[in-house]
Amino acid sequence: MAYRQVRRFLILAVTALVVAAWTGVLMRFGMVYGFPTWAQNFGAIRHAHSHLMYFGWVTLALMAMIWADLPRHTGRPLPRGVSVQMALTAGMAFLSFPAFWANGYGLTTIGAARLPLGAMVSTMNGLTWFYFVGLYVFTTRRLTTRSLAVQLWDWALALLLLASLGAVGLVGVVFTRAEHPFLQQLFLHQFLDLFAVGWFGLALLGLLWSHVDATGSTPQGWRPTFSLALLLAPTFLLGMSPAVLPASLFWVAAVANASAALLLGVHGVQFWRHRRKFPQLLWLAGAGLASVIAVAAFLLWPGVWQQSAGGQLRIFYLHVFLLMWVSTALLGLLEARLLSASALVRWLNALWVGGVLVMVGGLLGLGVAPMLGWPQLLWLNVSAWGSLAVALSATLLLVALLLRGSAIVPR
Repeated sequence: MAYRQVRRFLILAVTALVVAAWTGVLMRFGMVYGFPTWAQNFGAIRHAHSHLMYFGWVTLALMAMIWADLPRHTGRPLPRGVSVQMALTAGMAFLSFPAFWANGYGLTTIGAARLPLGAMVSTMNGLTWFYFVGLYVFTTRRLTTRSLAVQLWDWALALLLLASLGAVGLVGVVFTRAEHPFLQQLFLHQFLDLFAVGWFGLALLGLLWSHVDATGSTPQGWRPTFSLALLLAPTFLLGMSPAVLPASLFWVAAVANASAALLLGVHGVQFWRHRRKFPQLLWLAGAGLASVIAVAAFLLWPGVWQQSAGGQLRIFYLHVFLLMWVSTALLGLLEARLLSASALVRWLNALWVGGVLVMVGGLLGLGVAPMLGWPQLLWLNVSAWGSLAVALSATLLLVALLLRGSAIVPR
């Protein structure tokens, strides 16, 4: 796949970010001022927002940058079919938005049929990911030396496949109409949470080390790969409701989560030593990673998980992980490839940083307000205005990318 094609798919990924971000603005302001008549199903809109962020923004951006960097690590050209795979992945990702907007994971009436559109489109997205995995395995087969980035991508895809089994389970639960809260929660969080911490987290670490490698630096010291993936595997259990998760499984997941956080800290310390190699936005991403590590330790405190799981503090954590850490790091890497320094880039980055910090701060305030007796309306407004700044920044980024006609800079 030519570099110009990679650039087009990265622009599509940013387009998904823009649509998802403005949907987030709708939800945040809707909780303060009320929702319009065409947006009354909050649960379905939330699913449309989150799945477009997962499938359209992060997954598409990760795949595009992995394909851009992989020939440098393998010494081989990309296989035929990469462009088709990326087009299918992008198409299915954008299709998820209207599919989930209709009724989330519930049944939607189309003529005489009642169909689980959300589960169906998740399955179709999964098929494109399997296509990606197959092409990746074909490209990296029998490598005599697997670089650190390739090793991290290997395990990221292993956890992607494991997470996909949760999507299969969700489809089975919907089609059989099984009323089993434990299985529903298990499959949902195996799919979405492991998809995030496993596929997103490890693939992003691989891209960051690939960026360091492209600068000519040779990182020294131990940086965990397999051990990190192994510890991340059971952490999705922490997303389940305390009402259905046995205490024994909670402690397995919590200890694994804290141990994985320590290994993430090893990567974080190494990144700090190479901090001058990274784009400026990576300082905010680093703060997000540090926050993720701190939360993992905090969950070991008795009662914290039981009080915070499923509530506003979980929403806060998800935005720290997905917005402050993953999305900010991806934006920094994307800008390093596609945009040169300019006043517009500096302004949109400042707007992004300010919006993310205000929004995350508002969500934290919402989480602790009931415990401290604070009014929640203030924090709803704070998070809403923060989301608006994030959406405006993403829109400006898309405009900047469309105005710049040059191909992606090879790394």
